[in-house]
Amino acid sequence: MDNWLFLTEQEILEEIGKSLKKIRLQHNLTQKELSEEVGLSVSTISFIEQGKSTTVESLIRILMRLNRIKDFESVFRVGENLELKLKFEKAKLKSDRKRASKKIR
Repeated sequence: MDNWLFLTEQEILEEIGKSLKKIRLQHNLTQKELSEEVGLSVSTISFIEQGKSTTVESLIRILMRLNRIKDFESVFRVGENLELKLKFEKAKLKSDRKRASKKIR
């Protein structure tokens, strides 16, 4: 799903679960192997992949193991990037200011 704006919370959880399962399989890991490596139960991994709610801590553990924590980090960098962009734009506007030429009387 490209746009989560129109999904319910449950649908978003299901999308996250599907994505995590796909990534886990790309890493050639079973639920049991992943659960052992991240310190979660197999049932927790299964629930997450089925779109059940989870804790942020569990999600972080899984993302770190699957080398996808940068994806999660980017969620919290948006404001900083926007703030930097706005500062840059403001500085550029200041440097581009021109004064009107003096009128001859």
